[in-house]
Amino acid sequence: GAGGRGAGPVPRRVAALLAPAPRSHRGLPWSLPWGVPWLPVLSVATLLAVSALCAFTAAHDIHLLLDPRG
Repeated sequence: GAGGRGAGPVPRRVAALLAPAPRSHRGLPWSLPWGVPWLPVLSVATLLAVSALCAFTAAHDIHLLLDPRG
């Protein structure tokens, strides 16, 4: 078969992904150890946290509205 599941040579793309990021930027304070900038990561994390909080609040409000005893 053409699956290629043997222990053959690792493709260059996979090797590049598995290898640690090059330290050419000397670990700038605004980037993570993998060379990812802080700002987009923090923005996405904040957005997810706020979205989760809003979702839980909305679910709680809907539960109170649908509860006949409330």
